[in-house]
Amino acid sequence: GAAELGGVALRYSLAAEVQTRFSPQTDAAVVAIDTDTRSCTPEEAARRVASVAVQLRENAVEQVFKKVDSVLRGQVTAELTAMLETWGRPRALLVPANPGLGRVIRDGHYYVGGQPLHHTDFGRDPKYPAATSEVIDLLGSPGSQPISVVRTRDRMPARGILVGEAASDSDLDTWASRLDTWTLPAGAAEFFGAFLKTVEPQSLESASCETRMLEDTRVLLVSGSALSYSGG
Repeated sequence: GAAELGGVALRYSLAAEVQTRFSPQTDAAVVAIDTDTRSCTPEEAARRVASVAVQLRENAVEQVFKKVDSVLRGQVTAELTAMLETWGRPRALLVPANPGLGRVIRDGHYYVGGQPLHHTDFGRDPKYPAATSEVIDLLGSPGSQPISVVRTRDRMPARGILVGEAASDSDLDTWASRLDTWTLPAGAAEFFGAFLKTVEPQSLESASCETRMLEDTRVLLVSGSALSYSGG
């Protein structure tokens, strides 16, 4: 996930760095921190994320985006709760959909390629099998933060974890435009791209950047999945 966000930043001509331990000693415009929490217990995942959040606050980092798995595997609720409590923000706007990959959220349900999430390969994930397509159920127990699903035209609740429905790029852009200083942005790679456009509007030469990289350097491209249950 951290490397994925680094790749998104590069597409917007932003220097990116992936770290396994936060270090402010960098010239990168985007720092993606790999906390390796997906397989942790909720308590350990929250502890690791809170520790990073404290370091970010101590170093006066102003812009933060919490990356989560696009189909909500891992300890998403625990990590977002830890971020909110440590970062001191009342709400998180969570947009995990990746419409460009056919992963959308409509009417409170997650669909992949037009199929409910639990009817796809993700229903056979050996560690985090999706038993439902209902987003609220996928996130599990809300803990100290209320969880709600909101549409782009809805008024956002003042606090809690707000899951934004999204089925298109324009939905992602709309959600990004509704972010404010009280709201922690969170989600998958495509929402991160929409978020970047709001904080770095001058960096939109994505196509020329990608072409230049392929022409001037040797690049190793790795595509596909090593998961035995995956169909591709």
